[in-house]
Amino acid sequence: MKTTRRFLRRLVSLMRTRREEERLRAEIEEHLALQTAENLRAGLLPLDARRQAVLKFGAVETIKEDYREHRGLPFVETLWRDTRYALRRLRKSPAFTVTVVLTLALGIGATTSIFTLVHAVLLKSLAVVNPAELYRLGRASRCCYSGGYSQENEFSIFSYDLYKHFRDNTQGFAELAAFQAGGSLLGVRRSGATEAAQSYPGEFVSGNYFTMFGIRAYAGRLLTAGDDRAGAPPVAVMSYRLWQQQYGLDPSIIGGAFSLDDKRFTVVGITPPGFFGDRLRSVPPDFFLPLETEPVVEADSDLNKPDMYWLDLIGRIRPGVVPASIETDMRVELKQWLRSHWGDMSANERVKLPDQTLFVRPGGAGITSMREEYEHWLQILMMVSAFVLLIVCANVASLLLVRGMEQRRQISLSMALGAQASRLVRQALTESLGLSLAGGVAGLGVAFAGTRLILHFVFPHVGGMAGVPISASPSMPVLLFAFGVSLVTGIAFGIAPAWMATRVDPIEALRGANRSTARTGALPRKMLAVLQAGLSLVLLAASGLLMVALQHLENQPLGFAQDRRTIVHIDPRLAGYRLDQLTTLYGRIHDSLSGVPGVSAVAVCLYSPLGGNNWGAGVWVDGRPAPGPHDNSFALWNRATAGYFDVIGNPVLKGRGISEADTATSRHVAVINEAFARKFFKLEDPIGKYFGKSDMRASRQYEIIGIAKDARYSSINLDKPIDPLFFLPEAQHDFVPNTEGTDSGPGSHFLHDIVIVTQPGTRLSAGQLRQALASVDPNLPIISIRTLREQVAGQFRQQRVIARLTSFFGILSLVLASIGLYGVTAYNAGRRINEIGVRLALGATRVQAAALVLRGAFALVAIGLLVGLPVTLAAARFLGSQLYGLNPYDPAVISAAVLTLGLCALLASLIPAIRASLISPSEALRTE
Repeated sequence: MKTTRRFLRRLVSLMRTRREEERLRAEIEEHLALQTAENLRAGLLPLDARRQAVLKFGAVETIKEDYREHRGLPFVETLWRDTRYALRRLRKSPAFTVTVVLTLALGIGATTSIFTLVHAVLLKSLAVVNPAELYRLGRASRCCYSGGYSQENEFSIFSYDLYKHFRDNTQGFAELAAFQAGGSLLGVRRSGATEAAQSYPGEFVSGNYFTMFGIRAYAGRLLTAGDDRAGAPPVAVMSYRLWQQQYGLDPSIIGGAFSLDDKRFTVVGITPPGFFGDRLRSVPPDFFLPLETEPVVEADSDLNKPDMYWLDLIGRIRPGVVPASIETDMRVELKQWLRSHWGDMSANERVKLPDQTLFVRPGGAGITSMREEYEHWLQILMMVSAFVLLIVCANVASLLLVRGMEQRRQISLSMALGAQASRLVRQALTESLGLSLAGGVAGLGVAFAGTRLILHFVFPHVGGMAGVPISASPSMPVLLFAFGVSLVTGIAFGIAPAWMATRVDPIEALRGANRSTARTGALPRKMLAVLQAGLSLVLLAASGLLMVALQHLENQPLGFAQDRRTIVHIDPRLAGYRLDQLTTLYGRIHDSLSGVPGVSAVAVCLYSPLGGNNWGAGVWVDGRPAPGPHDNSFALWNRATAGYFDVIGNPVLKGRGISEADTATSRHVAVINEAFARKFFKLEDPIGKYFGKSDMRASRQYEIIGIAKDARYSSINLDKPIDPLFFLPEAQHDFVPNTEGTDSGPGSHFLHDIVIVTQPGTRLSAGQLRQALASVDPNLPIISIRTLREQVAGQFRQQRVIARLTSFFGILSLVLASIGLYGVTAYNAGRRINEIGVRLALGATRVQAAALVLRGAFALVAIGLLVGLPVTLAAARFLGSQLYGLNPYDPAVISAAVLTLGLCALLASLIPAIRASLISPSEALRTE
């Protein structure tokens, strides 16, 4: 039916066109007849009268052509004819068309895939109402918890008490909401279910959190101010993601009772599908809980402790309010709040009070922790992909230029017959734009696959559920970007060949096209080859530097053993354990896992090496003045059970490690690492000396009993020296001086990592470990099981993906540059066949003939290296901060890039050089 309608439309259009043509022909004939009759009356013969009438009227065919061009919509009709002509030409050259489209698809697809990530991470706003009205407090993103009454540089994380002070005293915000800076893992089980609790991410938020963002419930209702008050029934909101993937959109979930960390909550609603919280993160929260329920879930916490900062703040400003005025008011409010706690401050904090400030910044993108983490890497990748796109453009331009040179005879004939140069350029541009748009459409498929692959490696799925909320499917901005890149690319690689193709004298071209055009267009083709060589050098050097830096990172001495170690990640809070039950729990875990066949040793620690976690505090050494406000006394610390150093493979160099003798009633001890000894004791022997955490105002809190070899625990600043670190026994609780019975860090006793050492040649299954832990407590959820080597490799995942992507782009650019050089060399060799034949006929050897071709190719590569070397050095300097101490001007890496490019250039130009040298002199002379 559609075919019939299409045929009828075309038939009607054809009949209309024929009628118009017939009317025009009749009009012209009438004019000619009148003029012929007048000439006859003047006495001319009939034949001469007709000829003179035609000459006076003008070129009939030209008039017809002008009429056709001005009839209807001339531009559209011309464009349609040019498009049909371009498609017809491309259809007649399928190999050329497929080669160009695939080349463009790689370049445009690579650039679009990186832009998809750039848009999602760096440019996109939260899926909320009017994100431009949102402003956050603080410029930097902070994680988790911070104590005291001072913060470096700015206040960017806030206590619940300080939030209420701002909320009640700041008039510029219509709503000011608070939410947890770091996420929480919750042990979740539906009431009445028999299976063990599962761990899901959660977040504590203020009651006006969803109102401030302008979010409406997908089902049920969201949190209100009434839910966020002391004594209110515990309620929670579930994410659409969890509701769909885990509970199959079961409507009975709404209003259903759930056990969260062994506390009863009622799920009152579901968030909309597009809402993933207040920031972009790899694991969005699945439960939103009121701030006032935080003490219910974590019984040892103190929500109203004024100097415990753990909240981010974002507000929606009132219409007409200037953000700068809010910032000024809040700085005054901050100083007022701090002075109200003057009596609680330490001497150092009082000295720092005048420097305390805060900033109000746009918050439409939420808390930009992921943006800050990935911004530089994405900029590098965008720059690399842009270089690849330039090489693609140069390659395709070279192909089109050669194609245009081959068609110069046809173009010369067209111009000799009256074709306008602008029309020929327009036809050539239409062809190049058609190729680029086809490449852009194919590139969208490449971009989709590339984005999915990158997301898979950078953000692996957690717990079998979808991870980071970044869609690989092209959104409208991505589609517009791909279309724009395709359009600009088509113009960039098409306009020069189109213009060059028309720069011909029709008489000279028709007189001898091959001879007259032998060297036409040689300079542009050579310049394109030089450009490709220079850009390839930049990408090869950059990928080489990143790969070497990655090897330095992965092969650095870490200070612990990775083989035969398995890490089981747990959280006793999720099963409702209290502080006084933990030592017994860890003993039962040790005994149960030690009984698994193939297990040789077990220990439990607060966090294992390079696990992505760390705890820290200021240090006060006994016998020395208390640390001043500008003293760097910071050190990391960890807590572990007996035998930990042997289990993790971190040798104790002096003294002893943590043992069974370090109980709750024995003297408090600590094991320090070498960096701690160097920083705080220099050349002294630290064994037997005392120190304490400066925030506890105690200098004789711990006695040093051993020095362990330096081992890298923190995943931050991997290129910097290992941080000072001390270890505390799990069984020994820390009490605030003069406050008997109050533990200063109860959360640190909830150890998270079980380290298991297997016997040589033994492989443990996850099922064995789960069964052993289920025998201890079936309600204790296991968050993850992985080898220590996998955990260490996971810390370098981002660097590994970037290095591999850059290497892929470098190899792609090398292949494209080699193809381009091959094409230019082959074309130039073909144009010099006559010259080579003459040289061979006069006695030149075939080696000399091949060397003639190779010299021309290597001259282009040498110029490309000279042009690319300064750009390479500039790019290396730009990469400097991401090379983790590696010299950005490493001569070995740059030399290797130069040699690789030279070798590939030799291979690319050797084939056409050999082919040219094998031609018979008589055949070469006959080709002219």
